[in-house]
Amino acid sequence: MGRLSLNLVAGPWWLCLLILLASVGIAIWSYRNTIPRTTPGKRNTLIVLRSLGLAALLFAIFQPILSSTTSEKVTPSLALVLDNSQSMALPERGHALAPGAVTRRDVMLRSVHDVIPQAIIGDEKQVSLYTVGDQTRPFPNHTSVDSIQATTGATDLSSIFRTIRDARKTANTEAIVLYTDGAFTAGENPVFPAQDLGVPVYAVGLGDSTEPRDVALTELFTNEVATVGAAQPVDITLHYGGIKPGEHVTVELFEESQKIGEKTIELSRPMGDEAVSFQYTPQSEGTKKLTARLSALSGEATDKNNLRITYVKVLKNKFHVVLFAGAPSSDVGFLRQFFSENPTLSLSTYIQKQGPEFYEGTPTRDKLGQVDLVVLAGFPIASSSEESIALVRELLMRENRSLLFIPSHQLDLGKLAELGDALPIRTNARMASPNEYKAGFAINPANAESPIFHVPAGMSKNTWEGLPPLYKTETHFDARPESQILAWATLQGTTMPEPMLVARSIANARQLALTGYGIWQWKLTAFGREKSYEGKGDTSISALDLFLANSMRWLTTQEENKRVRIEPSRRVYQAGERIDFLGQVYDESMTPVEHAEVSVHITGPQNFRPIDLTLEATGNGRYSVAIPQGLPKGDYEYKGTATSGGKQLGTDDGRFNVGDFNIELAEPRMRSDILRALAERTGGKFYTPETAANLLSDILHSPRFQPKEITNKHDYEVWNSWPLLVLAIVFFGAEWFMRKRLGML
Repeated sequence: MGRLSLNLVAGPWWLCLLILLASVGIAIWSYRNTIPRTTPGKRNTLIVLRSLGLAALLFAIFQPILSSTTSEKVTPSLALVLDNSQSMALPERGHALAPGAVTRRDVMLRSVHDVIPQAIIGDEKQVSLYTVGDQTRPFPNHTSVDSIQATTGATDLSSIFRTIRDARKTANTEAIVLYTDGAFTAGENPVFPAQDLGVPVYAVGLGDSTEPRDVALTELFTNEVATVGAAQPVDITLHYGGIKPGEHVTVELFEESQKIGEKTIELSRPMGDEAVSFQYTPQSEGTKKLTARLSALSGEATDKNNLRITYVKVLKNKFHVVLFAGAPSSDVGFLRQFFSENPTLSLSTYIQKQGPEFYEGTPTRDKLGQVDLVVLAGFPIASSSEESIALVRELLMRENRSLLFIPSHQLDLGKLAELGDALPIRTNARMASPNEYKAGFAINPANAESPIFHVPAGMSKNTWEGLPPLYKTETHFDARPESQILAWATLQGTTMPEPMLVARSIANARQLALTGYGIWQWKLTAFGREKSYEGKGDTSISALDLFLANSMRWLTTQEENKRVRIEPSRRVYQAGERIDFLGQVYDESMTPVEHAEVSVHITGPQNFRPIDLTLEATGNGRYSVAIPQGLPKGDYEYKGTATSGGKQLGTDDGRFNVGDFNIELAEPRMRSDILRALAERTGGKFYTPETAANLLSDILHSPRFQPKEITNKHDYEVWNSWPLLVLAIVFFGAEWFMRKRLGML
């Protein structure tokens, strides 16, 4: 079923018709008496030609758009997604792969054939078949499911729901059947995008969900950017199970091949997590490889998860922080203390007195020098000068410096509005009230994986929600469209439509804004006190210090050149695995450059012949190239270059590793917790291969699995087409030609 409609953009139909009638009337009036006189037929022809020409022009001026709308009833279909990652080569039962053992891939394929008839799998109208690995891809041959090889080196389960969202624009996908072990090793936690999509997930869990006898490194966390000579923490988390209390393991940390430190840990429980922290002080510039190694336990399921790798870009200068405060306060005092004690930062403070003056003197651009981060603590206030506000605006907008914003009760919203788009939040000063209330802190589930919420091992990120409430005035803040709401404000346990913590990445800067104040209270709250009570020493950390440390890591983690970004899709690959290089190129105004020449030079271990690759444009300033056959085991360095018209736009460099660590083998057990959450939060169901016999029946009898009507609308800009211009020229040209032939004035 389809229908056509014609709409005018620049005005209503009645106005267009009124002007058209007036134009025809003027044409008739113009030709009522001609010199020389002519026949009524020729006069009428001239009137018609002028009227048609004017009508064509009016048609273009009022910008008509022809809309074609079609609707069709589409039967429901299901998306069958099969895990194609290397973890599918692990055993279905147990955790150590013995010769001849039944693998998860074997069980997956057998279950698919048992549960879904081949006639349905082969019908593309009923089933859309995908594989998931480092990304989700349509599987081209529905009749050859058995050809899945389980070779990809990462599992991004969240990519499934982005792919299905796009597919649902033209298809009625009302169920997702997912065969996987649930261990996602790339991308975000899949539960949140699945919940947002709202399509029921029928998850079939593969593998053994019991905790094996195993010890594994699960996290290696540190700043991506470091400073020469400045110590920074390296946090390592290990998970263990099947342990006899009293056993010991040793954790070692290396920069390249040089050992940084070693610690021995006593495992006091049968199962749990332990955190180890090292201090890392880089001595030279460049991209450094950090490797954490864990000693093996006798009889553990696998030792392939006893290693973790990360890379740190080491710069030679400290980061310079400039703190502007509207007045002295407890918040300002604790901020100054934290920044002053951080060896990777140099601090300049400007705190206002009663009037527009600052205790430290008038800030000027020359005094500030190189600025990396601007902190606004209750600034500006009513007495803040236009010059100081203009200086902050220059730093944030023209120089694109990163920002940490914390309000105060004295904050002047009218003057804050003068910073405009420089902030990730906005408000209406005329609708604000200075009345105070206390608001709690609720993490936005969609952004729960933000590094701002990093916590020590063994703690839940929900611990943040137990912090003392902050003060807020009766002022509503909005996050700008390009910002992310990390946390909402709560009132007496009820989440309000009021952002409490907002983040934004724009151009070459990052911004973080709180909408509440009184964060000094967080200094009095310690994370990790439970471990101190257990007799493990003073392992507690101030919640404020942790929040600020996480914030500084995120805000100051920037690449040296943001205009050109060329990097591999991951930092760790397996030998022979496909390697993708991705590039983004922008000009001085951060506008994508479409036709740049982008190349990358790769060097590797001894006896490796360097290779040069040219990236192909994929649109909107993006470029890509692949090494389908992968590379041999070893450490590799790369340098990318982008040029346009013979002029170099910028470079990028870094390192990646092939073969040292297989992230797919880091979690040998089935993550049934993830799969159950996917099913429960989307209205689906969780199965194992043994209980999946009724899966198809459950889908077909689901009230969600119903036909729906899909409407497609296409707009055609009739006014913006050459035939309309040609018609106007033809009509006016014919009128002019007749007038000349008749000798009219």
